[in-house]
This record gives sequence, C-alpha cells and structure tokens, in this order.
Amino acid sequence: MIATHFVKKIKKFLWFYTVTILVVLAVIFLILLYSNDFNLRLSSADFTANIGSIVTSPFFLLVALVPYALFLLFKNLQSVYRAHKIKGLMKSIFIKLVLPISLLYFGNVLLQQYRSSDVFDYALGHSVKNTSSQSNDYYAIDNKQRGIHVFHLRNNFEDFEILKDNNFEWITLTPFIGQAHYKEPALRQTSPEAFASRKEYYKAVKAASDIYNFKIMLKPHIWLREKTDGAWRSNIEMTTEEDWDAWFKNYSQVMLQYADIAQELGFEQFCIGTELETTVYKKPEKWVALIQEIKTVYDGKLTYAANWYEEYEKVPFWNELDYIGIQAYFPLSETDNPTLEEMEAHWNKHAIALQAVSTRFNKPILFTEIGYKSITGTSRRPWEWNGVQDLYSKISKEEQLLCYQSFFNTIWKKSWFHGIHIWEWQAHHNSDGNNTNFTLEQKPALNLIAEKFKEDSSEK
Repeated sequence: MIATHFVKKIKKFLWFYTVTILVVLAVIFLILLYSNDFNLRLSSADFTANIGSIVTSPFFLLVALVPYALFLLFKNLQSVYRAHKIKGLMKSIFIKLVLPISLLYFGNVLLQQYRSSDVFDYALGHSVKNTSSQSNDYYAIDNKQRGIHVFHLRNNFEDFEILKDNNFEWITLTPFIGQAHYKEPALRQTSPEAFASRKEYYKAVKAASDIYNFKIMLKPHIWLREKTDGAWRSNIEMTTEEDWDAWFKNYSQVMLQYADIAQELGFEQFCIGTELETTVYKKPEKWVALIQEIKTVYDGKLTYAANWYEEYEKVPFWNELDYIGIQAYFPLSETDNPTLEEMEAHWNKHAIALQAVSTRFNKPILFTEIGYKSITGTSRRPWEWNGVQDLYSKISKEEQLLCYQSFFNTIWKKSWFHGIHIWEWQAHHNSDGNNTNFTLEQKPALNLIAEKFKEDSSEK
C-alpha cells in the first residue's frame, strides 16, 4: 500500500515536472523568436542548437523544480486550513512564506550592497567618441582590427551606432555548431531551410555593416552539449580512424557552407576553427586539406582561433593562413586586485612568446578573442565563464578596465600585433553595467577602449 502511494507520488511529480520543463522551453523559444525579429526558421535553428545544453544545465533543472515546490506548499496550506482554520493558516503562511521570503529579500539586499561596494571614480571622456556617420577606418592607418563579438542583433541595428561611436570597426558573427559528445563524430547538420534563413539574416547584418563601414569576421564555434568528464571542444578526439574521417567530413561540410556564405556576402575574414586543440595535434594533415578546400570557395583573409595555453605555439599550419589567431585569455595576475603595473609585467612576459611565434612564421598575431568580466579576480582567471560564484562575487569595473588598459599599454602597440575581437556585446541588452559579465555596456572599460582605439591610431 505504501509502495503504491509512493509510486503515485512519483508519477505525479514526473508529470508536473515534465509539463513545467516544456512550458519553460516554450518561453525560451518565444524569447529567441523575439530576439530574432520573429524569424521562425532562424529561431528554430538556434533553439535546436542549444536545447541539449539547456536541458542538461543544473540551473535549468533546479528552476524547473520551483513550480512543483509551490504546488506542494499550496497543498500543505490547504491541509493546515482544514485542520486549524484561519489562525493556523496565518501562522503557517508566516513561517513558510513571509519569513523565508523576508530573509531572502533582506539577505539579497545586503549581498548586492556588498557586491557593489567597490568605489571606482571614472570620468568618462566624451571627446573620444566618433561623431561621424561611419567608422573612421583607423584600420587603413595602422592595420589593426578593432572588433567585437556581437550577439542577438535584430533588424533595426541601433547597436551599430553605439559601436561606431566607440570606434569599433569590425564585428564578429559566431554561429554555433552542435556536437553531442567529444568522442562521437556526429555534428548537428543544419537543414537547408535553416541555412537559407541564417544567410538572409547575415545579409541584413552585412547591409547594416556597409552603412557604417564595418568589416565582418565569421567565426563558427563548436558547442559541445555533453560536458562528460569535464571535456570541452579542445578535448574532441576520436577513437578510430573511421571516426576521425567521419568527424572531419562532417566538420568540413559545415565549414565549407559557412565559407560559401562568407564569400557570397563579402565578409572580409573567416575563422576556420576555434580551440580544437586535440584535433590539431592529432590530425594536422586533415586541417591542411580543409584549409585548401576552403580556399577554393573563399578568397578573403583566413585565421584559426587557437587556445592561449600552449596551443597557439604548437599549431603546425600557420603558414597556410593569414594571421596567427589566439583566444587571448592569458592570466595577468596571481592575486585579486592587482596593480596596473603587475598586469603590464605579465603581458610583457607573454609578449616574448607571442613575438617568437610571429617571427617564426612571419605572420602577424590577431587576438580572435579577448575579454574580461567586471568581477574581482578576472585578471587571475580571465577565461572563467559565468558561474554560481558570480551571484555572490564582488563587482569590479575597475579590474575589468585595468585588464584592458594593461593590454593597450603593452601588446596593442607592437608592430607584429594585428588587432582584437573582444568578447562580447549583447545587442539590445539595455544593461546598466552593474553585473559581473564580460559585456561592456555601460561600463568604464568601453570608454577606455574607445579612447585607445582613437588615440593610438592618431599617433601614427
């Protein structure tokens, strides 16, 4: 009897939980639909690419439990009312609802006061803004790319105006390629209809870019949906030759499709891969073959985005590309709250290896990614993605700014250095800047970048 009752409870929970997940997924899809200007095919492609990582996220699974917890609470309050009437109900509501919510509310107020307690006075420099209708094309002066990864653009493209004002001249578009497991060769193949829809979207982005005289890099990323054993895309490795052949066949098919889009729409730059370290070490000959295939359909500039930690020094095919691309999340300190001088010292150490690779291959260095969160400790572990610790860590717009300033004071000025593509800009985000994210909106670092983009070109 007890077992039967328990099974019924489990069934009820699973039914409720499943319905909740479906409702939440529907809401996420509607948000994607809105962010993609109600383009159904593009939204469906984005949703399909990310659904695996969404439904396996611990945070998502925890949030989906909330409605069931509220349902149980409501049932419990009903039982209390039947047994103890209004007096017992009010007491139960106070203990089970009012008191916990009050504690959470005031605890969060204190936490947010702590997180925002850093005092950082920064005088915005309005004279660094570009007030003309187009980018100033500083690239033609100093041959340095001033780029940023942009997400969730929509058809009104007012974010282009903001980026132009702050002296950006390149944007990076980053489609994601789904792969379930790091030891399985299958990649999510986008349907012809979804690809056509994405091409129309990119065509609109290109048209807006031309208005502002922006250049574009297309930089597809593999999104590994299953984080088995802590693996990420850098760990992708097949166990048999047949699987290696299948993986490269699948990957090449997708990349050639994107290279064809880049050629047709006139994108100035194409990134052939991002942080696929093990595949580079194990199968360099297949990468060379892919590069040659890409060159048959695309005649713009080519790069590969190598990981900052050792990979960029070991990539054997830099001679086949135009730039040595690096995901530049180099550590800049060993402690929290370092000084600018400490960060510059770290950059100067990294510069020795960077210059050596540039000299060895006679190719300029391009930072295909560089970015810092506005959080205490970002200089120690700049590669660290958003996590639970961001909910309680102290916001530090100053450390974010100093990270960028140390870079501009050292690497940016080197003759062998070709530019940056910052991570990241969330279009239509409407952020007030009081967060620990990589984003630059409403943060002093944006003004500093605009200043450095302008002043260093004017020195030429």
